[in-house]
Amino acid sequence: MSDPRPGRQRTGFTPAGLPSDEPGMQRPPRPMAVELATAMVIVSGLVSVLISIEAFARMSELGSEGTELTLPSLAIGLALVILGVLLRFGHAWLVGVNVLAIAGFLELISGAPIGIVFGALDVVAVIVLLVYRPWFVWRLPSEPAEDERER
Repeated sequence: MSDPRPGRQRTGFTPAGLPSDEPGMQRPPRPMAVELATAMVIVSGLVSVLISIEAFARMSELGSEGTELTLPSLAIGLALVILGVLLRFGHAWLVGVNVLAIAGFLELISGAPIGIVFGALDVVAVIVLLVYRPWFVWRLPSEPAEDERER
């Protein structure tokens, strides 16, 4: 805010001496739909990690072969958690849309009830990410041009 008294210049501080926030200098608030979609991605990734750990424990206990296949599943679950956190803070939009679309497709065609549930959640998250794309592409306004600074 500028000081309205004559002869005072705009200093970037309020009359009380506090820094003033320029309009448009802060990211708009996170839409609630983005908050819910990223929470779904994070929670589904955590559930996937827990399911993978349980599968590994049961397979090891029974001595069955193929326990090494649970490790990629564990890694995918951890990657989804990290991706959900990145999306929550407005990063990795393109990666998130692509990964969630592929994961949703694969889970939906699995035919398993849990796969259909996770696939539906991924599809909802992709739709939300596509609808709220402008929030993800927000950047700080550029500095004024040279001729505007001279005024």
